[in-house]
Amino acid sequence: MIKPTPSPENLYLGAGSVFFDRFDSAGESTGLRHLGNVDTLEISMNVETSEKKNAMDGTKATYAEIVTAMTAELAATLTEYVPENVALAVMGDAGVFTQTTKTATDQAFGPAAANVKFDVWYELGCVNAVVTSLKQGSTPLNAAAYEVKPESGLVRLRSDYAGTGKASEGQAITWTGSAPAITATQGMQVVQGMSTGSIKGRLHYESAENQSVGPRVLLDVWVCGLNPEGALGLITEDFGTFQLKGKVYADTTREAGEQYFRLIYL
Repeated sequence: MIKPTPSPENLYLGAGSVFFDRFDSAGESTGLRHLGNVDTLEISMNVETSEKKNAMDGTKATYAEIVTAMTAELAATLTEYVPENVALAVMGDAGVFTQTTKTATDQAFGPAAANVKFDVWYELGCVNAVVTSLKQGSTPLNAAAYEVKPESGLVRLRSDYAGTGKASEGQAITWTGSAPAITATQGMQVVQGMSTGSIKGRLHYESAENQSVGPRVLLDVWVCGLNPEGALGLITEDFGTFQLKGKVYADTTREAGEQYFRLIYL
């Protein structure tokens, strides 16, 4: 029950759950998904006015003023780095990562021969790679002459090995080996950054039942566009966060007066 003012119970220290329904490419709902722990959620109003001064008085006081435009904006700080959230932060799409079975026999990789260097990493073009042989020309390199990062499919030539079968700079590299197929059932996920120019959806917020102070509310923003604001923290000294901002749009399928957003007091 809302207390009449003044009352300290009307002060507000919010906590609760935030959900986002990201519309598909056809503008259709895909369902409200919990965004996890959201540190901050704000909605701000911007009001534009047109003012007429009183030209009949030397004080030039305001004679009339009307509101010419109103916009509302959202801002949120997210903390959970699941693919669907990160996709919002990089204007991208989250999906399933797959890989067909990879087999290689003396397959070239890396830069042109003249640019091959020691102690830098080159991609094999697959992940979970098993390298059975590395060659420069027709001569196999000693296994101690190179290093493989199987999980990411990276290889480097080692400058600190000088024994038999050592590597050389300025010579093309080939590899022999394989990498397993990765199917959708294995559950590996991928985020494709900057794959979309627009992210729209519905935002829903509900106050926690044990919120320490203030009225509990439900917020529904029927249609909003979200964009990243600032950096996606990947190496940080504190827990990583990322910010989203967005504009509120009209849902013209709803009645006038209810087309933008609503707050229900519980």
